[in-house]
Amino acid sequence: MIAVVGGGGALLGAAVGGAAAVKAATVQARHGQETARLAYEGPIDAARRTAQRAAYARLLTSAHEFHAAATPALGAARLLIKATDARARNEPHNITEQALDRAQAAVAQTIGAAEVVAAAQHVRLEGPPHIAVAANAVDEKAQELAYVFAHAEQIYEDMTGHRYGVEQSASDLHVLLTLAIERFTESASAHLNINRQAPAPRRRLLWRRGAARPGTLDQ
Repeated sequence: MIAVVGGGGALLGAAVGGAAAVKAATVQARHGQETARLAYEGPIDAARRTAQRAAYARLLTSAHEFHAAATPALGAARLLIKATDARARNEPHNITEQALDRAQAAVAQTIGAAEVVAAAQHVRLEGPPHIAVAANAVDEKAQELAYVFAHAEQIYEDMTGHRYGVEQSASDLHVLLTLAIERFTESASAHLNINRQAPAPRRRLLWRRGAARPGTLDQ
């Protein structure tokens, strides 16, 4: 009888030990798969972030260059728009021709927004979506400001015959462009510096101190 119990205990112990070994092998296999996945995706993720960083830097560079070139011409654009609006309404103004000539020269020196537009398209290509949204805001404000510079002496007429100059303010758009650049910088920085380290694989508890060891029976 004792031999039978002993033999049964040995068989049960072997079964428990075998199950534990299978579980341990499964955990190790999963850990190996996770390690292999990280080893494969790590370089791809690094390359993607490098491309994104280059695209973001290009947009920031072009946006800052356009912003800096526009700053000295803000007053000149305001002067031209004021004179143009007065001419459209057949109203007098006190701006001299010499002042208008200087204003025209200042506005003519501003650079267009073509570089900003191209850089924003690159950012939209690289993504992710929320960074593309921030890039769109920079693109939009740069193009609006460039439009005001290019049409500061343009006269418009609506369906009722009302004539007027450009209604947007170059100074206001310049401020909005500043804010858009700042928001894009914050969003891009947060995205590039996010912790992308994958969490360690979860491990299942196979044995703890004080419990019966796998492959043994409490006597």
